[in-house]
Amino acid sequence: MNTFEKILALLRCELWGEPLACEVTADDIDGILAMAEEQGVSGLVANAIISSSLPIGEEKTVDVCTVQRLHELKCRDMDKMVGRFAGFLNRRELKYVVMKGQMMAALYPHPQMRSCGDIDFYCPKESFGEVQKAIEERLGVEMQHNEEEKHDTFKLEDIHFEMHRYLTGLSSSKHKRYWEKEIEGDSVYFSCHQEINGVKVATCSPTLNALFIFVHLFRHFTAEGEGLRHFCDWAMVLHRGRGEIDVKELEKHLVNIGCYKAYRVMGSWLVNILGLPGEDFPFPFEKEDAKWHSVISNNIVKMGNLGKKDKKDAKEGHNFINRLSIWVAMKQAATFYPLAPGEILKQIPRMIAFSAKLRLSQLFSWEGK
Repeated sequence: MNTFEKILALLRCELWGEPLACEVTADDIDGILAMAEEQGVSGLVANAIISSSLPIGEEKTVDVCTVQRLHELKCRDMDKMVGRFAGFLNRRELKYVVMKGQMMAALYPHPQMRSCGDIDFYCPKESFGEVQKAIEERLGVEMQHNEEEKHDTFKLEDIHFEMHRYLTGLSSSKHKRYWEKEIEGDSVYFSCHQEINGVKVATCSPTLNALFIFVHLFRHFTAEGEGLRHFCDWAMVLHRGRGEIDVKELEKHLVNIGCYKAYRVMGSWLVNILGLPGEDFPFPFEKEDAKWHSVISNNIVKMGNLGKKDKKDAKEGHNFINRLSIWVAMKQAATFYPLAPGEILKQIPRMIAFSAKLRLSQLFSWEGK
């Protein structure tokens, strides 16, 4: 087994309680931890190594335990902040939902082992301004507006927040109109709560999470690449949501935004490669789905979490022209175009414009140094 395959085996152990189906020695640990970090799953992998009682020696055990402990501390801080922030909004009866992040962590067998990122929350249009004003005035923060991504950002105690005015972005105007009317316009999808640090936090319903987490993953995957962390999130949403997800509603939404085939194909990868129990996936597979397994795996290895590995390799090689995001986006889109042609075709012009603007500014900045 190569390093990626060993990481997958460790994840199957951590997520589903499977016996570890490979040999992991002390000589493997540095490579496994390095790749797991690139993939955003170092805490999950470290926990699987320790729980499997592998004979890796004292020095490597200390290294792995350190990764565990750092994840525990970070998750604890993030949970405290989510609880405090949700409590602040709850007391003022402001409409919001916290998505991704700690909402996903709570679904894992060992929540503290999921790698933390930002705190993302969404506010519907009718409450966006009111929530924004309350945060700025009561919490004394200065928001930065991001017009391209349609969200505002701010920091509280060095924790990064993103305040979204749209739950997600779609490239096709037709798909976007459907999403805004049928999903963001339906309050039933935002009527759930999850307790974090003793506070009721408003979050997405199981059906919406089964849709939204995939769409978020797929958009990143087809534009810049994506790592294992987001695939694990999607798998846990499906696993914990079995019996609560409205499968007919989910299928209707996927068909109407042109992503049903993509959902099915990538779901086949979840079941056959990551080990999601087959009964957790809501739709039947087709024979052709399996031909995408190696394509998806190879892309995950190459790109890393949010495409950061590919960007790091480009920087280290100083080959900026050949590795501009515009070319990455075009290659990703071309590779996975058959999975959602109506959406990806409309995505390409937007990604070209955005990536060219971003990377050219970075290129000129670099050349000026």
